[in-house]
Amino acid sequence: MELDLGLTGVERQDDILRRLRGQLRISVPEICAAFAVSEATARRDLEALASRGLIQRVHGGALAIRRASPESPMLVRSQEQAREKQWIGRATAALVQDGETVFLGSGTTVLEAARALRDRQSLTVITNSLPVLNLLVDQPGITLIGLGGSLRDSEFSLIGHITEQALAEVRADRVIMGIRALNVEHGRRRSRIAPSCALADRSSSWLTTPSAVPCRPPLSRRSRRCKSWSQTSGPHPSSGRL
Repeated sequence: MELDLGLTGVERQDDILRRLRGQLRISVPEICAAFAVSEATARRDLEALASRGLIQRVHGGALAIRRASPESPMLVRSQEQAREKQWIGRATAALVQDGETVFLGSGTTVLEAARALRDRQSLTVITNSLPVLNLLVDQPGITLIGLGGSLRDSEFSLIGHITEQALAEVRADRVIMGIRALNVEHGRRRSRIAPSCALADRSSSWLTTPSAVPCRPPLSRRSRRCKSWSQTSGPHPSSGRL
């Protein structure tokens, strides 16, 4: 039994975090034995750490939170799952009609959707993505609206308060945005909140991801009409499910 009787509450919580990094799970009895504290004190320590988002509280103890790896640069990701991204891009573009206004977010999968839209007529594209702007700039049938903002260099996209202000002034028939993953309970997952969310409450919204994970609407109040690939586009080329 370890007796660290001289530790303050903050020091004890830091020590609990260090232990969790090594063993991934810790129980209330373990904390009591290691620090010679009561169960009530151990629980308070865990609640304090959980309130700061540093651990996941579970019955009888806590789990370490595994942080997602940083998003790799867009140029690197463009080579990953290229076939799936092209398929999703074409399937998404097939849902867009000539004469509509569509918001295209950033990311490599959305860029494939933009590529498949190049021959459309009377299409208006709103985007915060520099690659999408570059791709569509010389297409005679497409009117481009570029959003300002702060440059996110890993994604070559524009984000922030200026972007959100610009979004408040425009309307789109459809919103197409890329995500890193989907969870049927918690919804979409992305390293930063996409500005297209501001449009999703007044548009048909589609999420694009090369991972074979269906979207179960509603993901949020603002994406009530998000459709899964099983509802819109037939089988996914890599999974046979979507």
